[in-house]
Amino acid sequence: MNKIYFPLITFFATIILILFVFYNRYNQNYKEEQINERISKNIDILYENLSFEKKYAQALSIMLSKDSAIINSLKSSNQKMALKRLDEFLKELKSSTKIDYIDIQIHTKDLKAFARNWDKSNYFGAKLDSFRKGLLKVKKQKRSFVSIELGKRLNIKAISPIFDKNGSYIGSIEVISSFKGLKEHLKKFDLSILGLLNKRFLNIAKDLRDNKKIDNYVVVEKSFNKEIFRLLQQNPKILKQKRFFYHINNKIIALLPMKNLGIDDIGLIVLMMPNLNYNQDIAIQDYERANREYKFNKNRRKVIIK
Repeated sequence: MNKIYFPLITFFATIILILFVFYNRYNQNYKEEQINERISKNIDILYENLSFEKKYAQALSIMLSKDSAIINSLKSSNQKMALKRLDEFLKELKSSTKIDYIDIQIHTKDLKAFARNWDKSNYFGAKLDSFRKGLLKVKKQKRSFVSIELGKRLNIKAISPIFDKNGSYIGSIEVISSFKGLKEHLKKFDLSILGLLNKRFLNIAKDLRDNKKIDNYVVVEKSFNKEIFRLLQQNPKILKQKRFFYHINNKIIALLPMKNLGIDDIGLIVLMMPNLNYNQDIAIQDYERANREYKFNKNRRKVIIK
């Protein structure tokens, strides 16, 4: 009798074991897919809010490029008139919208500094063409352009050409926006970011030289997310970029490449989001899988911060 039942028991036990293994794999893959979808969705949120900030800065830049007081001041080389108009505009902007993270600079047609609201030093006539590729692009193409651009600081720069009443190019104006507005928008989605510039660009980004540094990077703003910075300090493997994302201390950290003018790699945007309350062992499997997901997402949606 035992000889008859033993093979049946063995057969059913094998079937149950196989089903259990398949269930575990399916369950694990399902949870991993949920994490990937969540990260993908949050990257889209970051990208869309960054796009909004860039479009807003560009709209202001285009509007100011047609301002008669700015045109006349540039035409007559009257810096005092230009500074007065910039001051009036920024006060009105802050009063009506509460936005206080915008700076404005006007340049001459030969790409020299003409007027800037934030700088009280003797900058008038300083040459900018050696390190400001965005200015060169606008002068050549004679149309507005916005991107994350490296200068003495790293931020969103929206540049528009200025023409006189005869249609002659007489200079340009740029609206400079920090990442403060972007960070405020992302808070609504329980997302946080930290911008990092590669140290090798500090010869250009001179205003960032005294900022906090970590590994091969410098933090791009003086007011930054301390929790992300602490997690990066405690987990140096993250900045080695062996994986697209990491599950650390109930947080998910994703690394996004940041490009100057959408061309040159200059640093990273570190995106932090809450986890899905899953165990760490299913957050990510290995380098090969993570790298495939990263390449897939990057190619599918062109997720590059620029």
